[in-house]
Amino acid sequence: MLNEKDLKRIEERIKEFFKKADQEIELEMSFNEEEKNVLEINICKLDDAKMFIGRQGIVLSHIQLLLRKMLKKDLDKDVYLFLDIDNYRKDKINGYKSIANSAAEEVSITGQQKILSHLSSYARRIIHLELAKRDDVKTESIGEGEERKLVIKPKL
Repeated sequence: MLNEKDLKRIEERIKEFFKKADQEIELEMSFNEEEKNVLEINICKLDDAKMFIGRQGIVLSHIQLLLRKMLKKDLDKDVYLFLDIDNYRKDKINGYKSIANSAAEEVSITGQQKILSHLSSYARRIIHLELAKRDDVKTESIGEGEERKLVIKPKL
């Protein structure tokens, strides 16, 4: 578990990282409500947020991985980060949850399964976790690779 000293060091290192990219930032840090060992960090007031997020969040994911490796070496312990910029990822997650619940309502009402395709593995995971909370539907992933789909079925 991270202590106050670790949290201060993490904040310093992240600010230092972005300062090297000529960016003065503010950040918000908190522990995830469901996964207590995951430190959620939202970078605010970034001059060019889109550049640091990248297409479909790919640059943001790479920055998160790089920071995690730097912090592991610096603190000599694993640091589980969820890095976000201007709530980009949080908004995406809420969007996936909304899609999941809308589809689940449709399945529950019609009794017909619904297939969601063209989702990243991350999006499928969010939807699986969201719908696992419900007792009227179940989910499964089918297919392989690019053809992988998520199926929402009524629970009988």
